[in-house]
Amino acid sequence: MEGVHWAILVHISSDYRPPDWGPLQRALSSEFGDDGMHAAAAFWFIGFIAGPADVGELRLYEHSVTRRRLVLDREGGAFRWFAAFEGYSRITMDEALIDALA
Repeated sequence: MEGVHWAILVHISSDYRPPDWGPLQRALSSEFGDDGMHAAAAFWFIGFIAGPADVGELRLYEHSVTRRRLVLDREGGAFRWFAAFEGYSRITMDEALIDALA
């Protein structure tokens, strides 16, 4: 195609932060022991989101097979979005894993 110029636009964000795998590894290790580190390999890091005011930032991980998310705080505590009050609230790790793996 003569006369056509293609341009590739690249947006580099100055607010990039590396993935935070610590909460996922801690949470899965506490549930599965040594196998927790292997289980963490089945998740992708999605990003950071605002959590409840008393908790702060949450981390989102997505399971590579189910494509369902696991939402954790900095310490590895689990959370779920509740549409009724448009916010995240703490749940048990068992509930979070059922949500992510079912």
